[in-house]
Amino acid sequence: MRYLYLFYCCLFFSTALVAQPILLQQDQPITISSGFSYLNDTTGKLTIADVLNPTFTRQFIPADNTPWNKNIQVYWLKFSVKNNTSFDKEWVFDFENWSFVSFFYGAENKLLRKETGYLYPYRKRDYPHANKVYIKLPLKAGQTQECIVRLVSKFNIEKVPLTLNFIAAPRAKIDDANAFSGQIIFMFLGVFIVMFIYNAFIYISTRLKSYAYYLLVLFFAFFFTAGNSGYLISIFGFIDDFSIWFSDFESIASNLLAIVYVLFVQSFLNVKQRYPFWNNILNGLIGLYILSGLLIFIYFELGFAMTQLLGLASFPLIIYLGIRSIRDRYPSALFFSIGFSFLFTGILCVILMLLGVLPKNDFTFKYALPTGSALEVIMLAFALANMINVLRRENEEKQARIIHQFEENQQLQITLNRELEQKVEERTQELNQSLNQLRSTQDQLIMREKMASLGELTAGVAHEIQNPLNFVNNFSEINTELVEEIQQELSKGDLTEASFILEDLKQNMKRITAHGGRANAIVKGMLEHSRMGTAEKRMTNINNLAEEYLMIVFQGLRSKDVLFSAELRRDFDPTIQPTELAPQEIGQVLLNIYGNAFYAIKEKARQAQTGYQPQLSVRTFLEKNRLVLQIRDNGIGIPADILNKIYQPFFTTKPTGQGTGLGLYLAYDIITKGHAGELRVQTEQGLYTEFTIILPYTPAA
Repeated sequence: MRYLYLFYCCLFFSTALVAQPILLQQDQPITISSGFSYLNDTTGKLTIADVLNPTFTRQFIPADNTPWNKNIQVYWLKFSVKNNTSFDKEWVFDFENWSFVSFFYGAENKLLRKETGYLYPYRKRDYPHANKVYIKLPLKAGQTQECIVRLVSKFNIEKVPLTLNFIAAPRAKIDDANAFSGQIIFMFLGVFIVMFIYNAFIYISTRLKSYAYYLLVLFFAFFFTAGNSGYLISIFGFIDDFSIWFSDFESIASNLLAIVYVLFVQSFLNVKQRYPFWNNILNGLIGLYILSGLLIFIYFELGFAMTQLLGLASFPLIIYLGIRSIRDRYPSALFFSIGFSFLFTGILCVILMLLGVLPKNDFTFKYALPTGSALEVIMLAFALANMINVLRRENEEKQARIIHQFEENQQLQITLNRELEQKVEERTQELNQSLNQLRSTQDQLIMREKMASLGELTAGVAHEIQNPLNFVNNFSEINTELVEEIQQELSKGDLTEASFILEDLKQNMKRITAHGGRANAIVKGMLEHSRMGTAEKRMTNINNLAEEYLMIVFQGLRSKDVLFSAELRRDFDPTIQPTELAPQEIGQVLLNIYGNAFYAIKEKARQAQTGYQPQLSVRTFLEKNRLVLQIRDNGIGIPADILNKIYQPFFTTKPTGQGTGLGLYLAYDIITKGHAGELRVQTEQGLYTEFTIILPYTPAA
């Protein structure tokens, strides 16, 4: 294979002696449109070895201003050039608008290769100058060189090869032309930078939305000018992929510029307020520009075509709005229209040049669009400045009117003040009378507040003392019945039975005395609580206290309803030692919680649920040096929507006459304030309620 390749190379060099060379003899750039042949690489997979093969060599077609076929992405060109001057020169070949270029030429019976292209890494190009697709080739005087070039095109908005033609020129002329062009473009970029900085300061001071959009227009004008001229690629050329990044962003940048420009027109001409219908049209254009921008990444040709159509629709619409604003005497509309006409003229020159209507020269190709952009941004700056001046004059006139109105108001104020002074004197006397009435009313309100507090305390005492009084009443009724039974037995002469009844009577009297003492202690404790004091604390066994009050409440309920029954479960931690607490206050808490638990159980039993077994569990244990008492019932539970209200005073769900709503309020106050503990509740409606009392645990040493 290697020998075959060498044979092809020898054949390639031998053809250089036969083919008619392109004469390079002018001292100016020349466009080469004929004198070379081309091969359509429809597969894009041919190599230089394939092209050197006689089979493919015979397929080359003579070129004569041959147009580029967008359906063919890869071409091969074959030609020979001769330095037909008397001097050794370095010639530059410009393959404009081709994304990748591979240049093969012979030297000492071997092929050499050079690479360039506007998508090829900048620093790796044969002649990295701006964003030019240059290949440099040194030729001695009279030397002829056979060349083969592989051209690859990638469709791009700004880079479209129209024909297979290329340009050849002495390097000195190319460098001089590029230097001059660089100075012109640098001047345009300087204009954009100066305008951006100046107007940025104005935007910071005014915060006008129109200036923000104008700064974005300036940015894109700078971007396109710097990008097309090659300044950006020169700066960021050290990044190999920058050429591709720039090309991809350039595809969408036209849509972004169009969107920004439409927003600027809407803001500057106040289209939303003045022309609502056309404002909706502009909003629709913005949406379509966004859609076409997305299509560029999905289906490039469709998105590109849509962008072009939107551009054709946008230009006449903006021109119409500018002319209409001039007719309506809108400030700065004339400056705006003139500036837009400059931009439109620059774009039109480029389009007509690409269509072949205008000749391709330095102005139409390089300077028309930057010139139009520069003149446009300058006129827009004048338009914005004039708009600010108009606004300033309007503000000055408005301020003058305000000052005049202020002076009139000042005179009116003096008159009103005199009248007001007279009315103040009259009202002062009325206010003094009202003040005396308010003081009297205030004293009455204070007395009512005191009475309300007293009523709240009385209600609390009545609630807490109700349970022991119920026990006293119940046992008194039982004793009355026992006395009647004793009388009957004595009348019968049965002293033995009478003695048993007397023993029961004695036990009931002890219970009456105990509950009477407890009622007295409750009253004393409530009075102490109302004085913001604390009841006397002493070493108390919480297990015994919980058991005692459990039986008191349960027996009290049984005395009222002999049919009532419930399973009582106890799980007391025997290791718990007596700790310091106020037993009477904790007893009040237990009475309230036990009472509520048995009420919930009875309510659920009343609903006659099949197989329901009432249960109440009491558990004590130690946790992290704290005493925990849990009381759980399997009653009706507490609805979630009222759970956050159960500690509020006078809130109750019990029927009228069965609860005051102070039980849990006082229980919470006793646990949290009186004992520095916690009172928690967990519940699920229809299933259970569990109260957890957490107290400090300080057993005797």
